[in-house]
Amino acid sequence: MIRYNLIFFYYGLAAMLAQLALFRELSVLFYANELFLGTFLSSWLFWVGLGSLLAKRLPKVRQFPKKYFSSAFFIISLLLPFTILLIRISKSVFSFGEFIGPLGATIFTFVVMSVLCFVFGAQFSLACAIASDKMKKKTALGRVYLFEALGSVAGGALFTYMLIGKVPIFFVVLILSFGCILAGRCISANRMKRDKVLRRGLSLTLVAAALVAWLFINLMIEPAVNKAQWRKYQFIRQKETRNETLSLVKMGSIKNVFVDGILSASFPGEENYEPAAHWPLLATASPERILVIGDASLGVLKEALKHDPKSVDYAILDGSFLELVKPFLLPEDIRALNDPRVSIHFGDPRLFVNKAEKNRYDCVIINIQEVPNLRLNRFYTREFYWRIKSMLKPEGVLGLGIVSSENYLSERTRKFNSSVYKTLKSVFGEVEVVPGDSLILLCGPSAIDMRKNTILGRFNDRKIANRYFIPSYIEYRLEVKRRAELKSLLEGTRRIGINIDFSPTTCYYFTGFWLDKFTSAYIYLAGGVLLSIVILAAIRKRGSLSRFARKKEWVILFTFGFVGILLEVVLLLSFQVISGYVYWQIGALFASFMSGLFLGAALAALSKDTSERNRAISIVILSLAVIGLSAGAGHLLPGLASLPTALNIIIFLALLVCVGTASGAVFIISGFLDKGDEIMAKAGGLYASDLWGAGLGAILSTNLIVPFFGLLGSFYFAAVAAAAGLGLFLILSKDLRCS
Repeated sequence: MIRYNLIFFYYGLAAMLAQLALFRELSVLFYANELFLGTFLSSWLFWVGLGSLLAKRLPKVRQFPKKYFSSAFFIISLLLPFTILLIRISKSVFSFGEFIGPLGATIFTFVVMSVLCFVFGAQFSLACAIASDKMKKKTALGRVYLFEALGSVAGGALFTYMLIGKVPIFFVVLILSFGCILAGRCISANRMKRDKVLRRGLSLTLVAAALVAWLFINLMIEPAVNKAQWRKYQFIRQKETRNETLSLVKMGSIKNVFVDGILSASFPGEENYEPAAHWPLLATASPERILVIGDASLGVLKEALKHDPKSVDYAILDGSFLELVKPFLLPEDIRALNDPRVSIHFGDPRLFVNKAEKNRYDCVIINIQEVPNLRLNRFYTREFYWRIKSMLKPEGVLGLGIVSSENYLSERTRKFNSSVYKTLKSVFGEVEVVPGDSLILLCGPSAIDMRKNTILGRFNDRKIANRYFIPSYIEYRLEVKRRAELKSLLEGTRRIGINIDFSPTTCYYFTGFWLDKFTSAYIYLAGGVLLSIVILAAIRKRGSLSRFARKKEWVILFTFGFVGILLEVVLLLSFQVISGYVYWQIGALFASFMSGLFLGAALAALSKDTSERNRAISIVILSLAVIGLSAGAGHLLPGLASLPTALNIIIFLALLVCVGTASGAVFIISGFLDKGDEIMAKAGGLYASDLWGAGLGAILSTNLIVPFFGLLGSFYFAAVAAAAGLGLFLILSKDLRCS
């Protein structure tokens, strides 16, 4: 049985690493928008649950279920790299610049992950059937669940602390596939009647074949796929870091850097860098100390030095961006980087701002125009602006640009622009605007003089030589009537919420802006067809739904799956708001939840000999604990933003462990309550109930609950959902109350 325990462990490890690899690849396709997290988890959970439920319908063959279990590993070894390649090449299918909205992301994700996740799910029921042949049926389900959870913990920790940013994702996938081949080979080894020499020969053949396949895919297939996904460009290089995926491509003489699929920088690009730098610097009477925020700000550095400052601080996440582009920079950009007045600060720019001394800077430039995710939204919140205000000298200026429109603002563009404008105004009081396709917003602790004579006078006094940002351009942009009309329009836009850390309205408005601009109508047609199919399937299976609603253990598992994943998603999003780097830490965060599942399952397994009444009481206690944890987190979470990063990580890991512990314990206790005799039917039903509840919670969390209730309100929603599930469980437990 030791061998099978190790295989169950590897099954959990492989599932976790595959999940994280798929999530990383898909997040690039969907611009690292954290709201996609719920869609991804929902797709994974739905197909895994369906696979576990339908595994019992596999034809009974000789050496069932070992034959199917080993075959599944071989199938996964082929499907996993194929799915990764399919995701990468699919970028060439969508129109360039098209924002794939929630509906399109849901359809694509559910389709591309279907077969692989279905096989992973079927393996769980097959593993339970194998375990029941080796030990008591009563504890077989718990044994598989425990070792799968333990493997998942190891996979998450391995991904976060040893693989991500150090080993390319595709190489991880190939090693994982090779491990699946060995696992399948290990299961089927006892069916061979030949001698050891033949077995060793077969193993060596598999190793050689895997190495040949790896070389072929890594050296030929993957580069070809990377070129195909950037078919409109000349692909140069791609670099995977622990925080993001950087792609350097070329079109004509212009080189472009995409960060997680989003255009981040184009160089040479004076037409973009000159206005971003010179508007705030000319609005500053004496820009001696300057702070520039934004990885892709090399051009801004060069322009800032034209104002002859004493020092320029350049806050950048890490050195990966510079390493990628440095060989292709113009000499003047290299000179700007090497200028002794420029200090480069690696690390979280927001953390750098939090630690900066008060009244230090004459000018702060934020060069992040798009806000497609919560990580970047952190630089557009009221809390961040308050900190910037404290850093500025009394006459200092904050300048930033956001995407807009030159002449006409659609409703969604106006809402996005107004959200940033009103958030700034809630902190600084007065905000000056410069219209254009890039809307420049300027503000500071005191009033800013934006008269033409003042700006042109400073431009001439500083003897600035530009290519695009010249006196005629300045006069045109500072036309008083246009600026006044734009300010009136932004101020008059109603029902626009202030963007704060735990209510990221600007991120939502920006998403709506891109949906309005790029989403295809065919996506909605496909969504309508898919919804119709789901409704028809539900009507045809209404008898099964009625049976589900009468089984108290299925109902409570569905509830805990729903609430557990909702809390997990909201905690992950909250961690992103506070730290900004959930994509690096997500493996550890997932691992902490899975370690909670392991701990809860292990503790609950000790209750195998207790009465059903006591088991039901345990479920009530666990439900009340989750209700209290949800409400408490919603009340206390805002206070965590002021704590040190290391302490925050510990707190979030602990919260996820608690949620996982309750979910794992309820799963095992529900298994004891279920009276089913056929192990695969029992395992499939319980596992599917848990995963489908989680799948529903995942997709509703980021597409409905969080946007409507906000992050803090979502915790209270989880508490109410847990209370409702507990009430239904108690109603269905009449027989236990009477015993």
